[in-house]
Amino acid sequence: MSKKRFAKISTLGSRLTSIISVTLVLLILGILGMTLVASHGLSDDIRSNMGFVVKLSPAASADDVTRVKRLLGATPGLASYQFSSPESILAQESQLMGEDIESMLDGENPFGAEFDVKVKPVYACADSIGALSASISKDAAVEEVITDSAVVNSVNSVLHRLSVVLLAVAIALLIISFVLINNTVSLAVYSRRFIIHTMKLVGATGAFIRRPFILAGIATGAIAAGVAIALLAALRAYAATFDPMVNLLLGWTDMAMIFIAMALLGILICALASTVATNRYLRADYDEMFMK
Repeated sequence: MSKKRFAKISTLGSRLTSIISVTLVLLILGILGMTLVASHGLSDDIRSNMGFVVKLSPAASADDVTRVKRLLGATPGLASYQFSSPESILAQESQLMGEDIESMLDGENPFGAEFDVKVKPVYACADSIGALSASISKDAAVEEVITDSAVVNSVNSVLHRLSVVLLAVAIALLIISFVLINNTVSLAVYSRRFIIHTMKLVGATGAFIRRPFILAGIATGAIAAGVAIALLAALRAYAATFDPMVNLLLGWTDMAMIFIAMALLGILICALASTVATNRYLRADYDEMFMK
């Protein structure tokens, strides 16, 4: 009776250890997935603030302004634009300098209207911005188009390096995770290797022997994924209470995709590891059971 109880406790302990180990690995992968999604959203947000400034001639008429607005609206690749009238620009410059510029110039306004143009994230590079701004600058009412290619190239360079680093970390962690989960599941199968050998002796087929181990691996992966998903969801909700940006960079739709990926990854790796480990002992002789 005590031996049976010990065997049950040992099996339960082995299963519980596997679930905890796989949960921790999936939790790390989930956090990495959240980081990748958030960095992608932040990258798009930074790129969506890139663009150029269109300065119109002070002599531009209302018809000229309307024509440029239509030109901007019809130009592909532009996300939005903000119009500033000559009067508002004069007021801003006067406030910035602390003096009444208009009175200094005898009531004349030297400024023309401006458009602060933002491009779509996919066009947020120096070449694309240059091409878009070039088509705008051909209008007769446009006095100058200001683009800061150096800043755009610098930002894109930093974002590219960050993406490469995060991708390399993701691949490395994925490989490490597979090895850790494989070792964890293999140890669980190892504790029952003599049962596999006994089933072979009574004539059980390989598929029949593998089935319960694969199902156990799938159950381990599913339970571990469920626990990891619950912890990650709680972490996401808790983080949102401190910073509202979390809601923008990590929406629940994105989190749902991460949860699905975690569940599939946990189940697939555990099932594959169970299959590989079981096959190893299916091919082993009795003497080899003591060496593996």
